[in-house]
Amino acid sequence: MGAVRYDSAVLERVAQRFRRDMWDSVVPEAISESGVEVERFGPVQATAFGDLPEVHLLQQVQGAAEPGAIEDGHLAAAVEWMRAREVDYRIPVAAGRPGAAEAEAWLGVRGYERGGGWVKLVRDGSPPDFEVDPGIVVYRLGLDEAEGEGLSTIAAEALEMPLVAGTLFFSLPQQNGWHCYTAALGEEEVPVATGSMLIVDGVAQLGAGTTLAEARGHGCNAALLHRRLVDAHRAGCHTVFIEVGECDLGSWSAVTRNLRRAGFEEAYEGRNWQRPALHPAQVPDRFSG
Repeated sequence: MGAVRYDSAVLERVAQRFRRDMWDSVVPEAISESGVEVERFGPVQATAFGDLPEVHLLQQVQGAAEPGAIEDGHLAAAVEWMRAREVDYRIPVAAGRPGAAEAEAWLGVRGYERGGGWVKLVRDGSPPDFEVDPGIVVYRLGLDEAEGEGLSTIAAEALEMPLVAGTLFFSLPQQNGWHCYTAALGEEEVPVATGSMLIVDGVAQLGAGTTLAEARGHGCNAALLHRRLVDAHRAGCHTVFIEVGECDLGSWSAVTRNLRRAGFEEAYEGRNWQRPALHPAQVPDRFSG
């Protein structure tokens, strides 16, 4: 497979939709009781989870490098909205987007620090050509709301987040454009891993695969990746991408081993900006999207 052609503006737009759908899918009680909120400011989108203010992967301001974000005051408005919620938020800035340099200068002047890095990996929509363990059973979740319980429980536990964070995953299988899966080892039929995918106008974004600790190392992530690539191809997708982060830049090769084997290549990277020392306690950020 040669160099993959992609439009970074489209990838960023789908990435915002990916995250917004998660926040929009929660039940009304979660909005009022847990402070699950999403707000748009022009090309900028802010998401907050008030009950878990220290889990920065749940608090993000996206779109800082998009045209108009700085000059039209959208990033400033989003930051004020987020600061009022007193959460430990991050502002990802995508390298190569038109406003990246301006956004980084704006953040630097205001005392923000460059934090961990992330990278978007992309491939075309061709079917996968790698083999997976046939003993791993992958299930596509349907319209039964009860099926979302396993997805949300596994995702929260595997990401080492409180179970209340699972509210973001519970209703995803019923959302338009979403494909959600669980995987089980052999005939046990007990889900131990999950994977998700959002398809928008021929572009598929994969969510990070999550596997319970006791089931890791058995190929569940590879099986879930294979199934999603098959389904993306069948749906006519021309582009498939995933965001990997937040991790040490030097460790990307290890994190992305399965993805590179599946034909993904680096599209572009970026950095998360943060206020210095807001919350000493940090949670490992392995969640992407």
